[in-house]
Amino acid sequence: MTCYAPRTRSRGRGVQLPGRSWLGVACVVALAGLGFACASRTGPAHVTVPSSSPTPVPTPDPADAVVAKAEARLQAGLAAAGEGHLDRARAEFDAAVDVLLSFPGGALGDPRVAEAYRRTLDTVHLREIEMLAAGDGFTEARTEPASIDAVAELPVGETPASPETMARAVAAVEAESLDLPIELNEAVLSCIDLYQGRLRDWFEAALSRGQKHLPHIREVFAEEGIPQDLAYVALVESAFKPTAYSRAKAKGVWQFISATGKRYGLAVDWWVDERGDPEKATRAAARYLKELHGLFGDWNLALAGYNAGEGKVLRAMKRYKTEDFWTLRGTRGLRRETKNYVPLIHAAVVLAKAPERYGFTLTPDEEPDFERVPIEGAIDLRVIAECAGEPVEDIRGLNPELRRLATPADRTFALRVPAGRGPAVSECVASLPPEKRVNFRRHVVRRGQTLAGIARASGVTAREIAEANKLPAARRLRPGTEIIIPIPAKPRVAAVRREAAAEPRESPDGRGPVRHRIQPGDTLVSIAAQYGTTVRDLQAWNRLRGTRIAAGAVLTIYTGTPQD
Repeated sequence: MTCYAPRTRSRGRGVQLPGRSWLGVACVVALAGLGFACASRTGPAHVTVPSSSPTPVPTPDPADAVVAKAEARLQAGLAAAGEGHLDRARAEFDAAVDVLLSFPGGALGDPRVAEAYRRTLDTVHLREIEMLAAGDGFTEARTEPASIDAVAELPVGETPASPETMARAVAAVEAESLDLPIELNEAVLSCIDLYQGRLRDWFEAALSRGQKHLPHIREVFAEEGIPQDLAYVALVESAFKPTAYSRAKAKGVWQFISATGKRYGLAVDWWVDERGDPEKATRAAARYLKELHGLFGDWNLALAGYNAGEGKVLRAMKRYKTEDFWTLRGTRGLRRETKNYVPLIHAAVVLAKAPERYGFTLTPDEEPDFERVPIEGAIDLRVIAECAGEPVEDIRGLNPELRRLATPADRTFALRVPAGRGPAVSECVASLPPEKRVNFRRHVVRRGQTLAGIARASGVTAREIAEANKLPAARRLRPGTEIIIPIPAKPRVAAVRREAAAEPRESPDGRGPVRHRIQPGDTLVSIAAQYGTTVRDLQAWNRLRGTRIAAGAVLTIYTGTPQD
């Protein structure tokens, strides 16, 4: 029989939790009583048991069993929080604490249980603070670099293409049905070599990703009467990533800048950015490309205009007196990015039409089935994820046009949810209590308050508040007006506010601190919203370690804009 000493392992975020083995503890106790030697704490040891004596059955240690059970519930809570299931996470956290409190004699009745209790509370407290900090629903969705930013750096045409590349490209063009005139010149052949060489992995991944978008793109382009092969413009622009964002502030699969997106019917506001919606952006791209072709009468010049802007191309054509892109490419009239852009698209069409001919193996992303559910007003996507029983990132991935972790507050939004989850989400959302429907701060304007003053007290900018409420930044606010205040993802905590509030002091406007008596049903979140401050400030001012407060207690609050 071999016994192993207990070990310590790291669990949770920055918290060391005991990884005890009740078998190891029981072994030390039981066998020591029989006169046998057990393993030391530094390593395993072998124990020889006489064959004439039966092997003693270890008795589970109640303290270790309780600690292990609580640890399992704690880890389940952390996993649920990581997936955005906040209700489930809190339920698991509460269960972990209850398990420890149920130990005979209470959580402090045994040193091991007491230690686990303390560490569990610390872990839960830390995670709750993180959830509060990230619980605003207003942090803008993550983006990733757009591939178009690297176009200007590519060595297009610097190395002559091989005869093999030429022969294979000619065969591909002759064998495939193309509706976009393809030029097999040195620049295009050079791009084909790039896609097969240093960009091979990138091209294969981008083309694989695009498989779920291409059928819809071709359908829309056919309806608009433009070449379907122009679908591969999106490959060069963004590698078919809806979250792509360029240095020029262009966004989405089709890389529209805000002004051009709005020009072709894409809504861009504080809540949504339809440049990130592949369906709507594809229709806008088709109309823009069609208009460019009508202006230039040539697809190569139209593509150059899509990249550089039609004005830039028209000026270059006028200056160098040519209507041929390839001639213009040899002048100084276009940026290097635009000179590379058109041949890269031609090369992408050649390879994408017959990827297997070039040895590419595509692994298409699965296109998830979804249905739409009308959602009225702002609801946190994590709440909807709870309703759907799906990870919040899946809901977010189905709705890439949402800029925030919430549906818009000022309209009914057709939210995509996984197929089959629509009825459950509709029923769940309809029955949500008010506190679940509004996960951002509402503020009633008091006499004398300004947008700038409210912004300073809230740790956001006046522009963010103006955008959230569709107000001119310079507009004067009328007392009694209710506005939305986007809470920052990491609440601002000024150094002076971190000081303990042991002695009353003057607030910034000359008034003393506010004393707030906690009422039944109050939470730190609701009190912070009432006074235009943050949970972290309330904790710092009142030396609070956690988020639990008791009715009847009094909080000290420093604010220049107290509310009754």
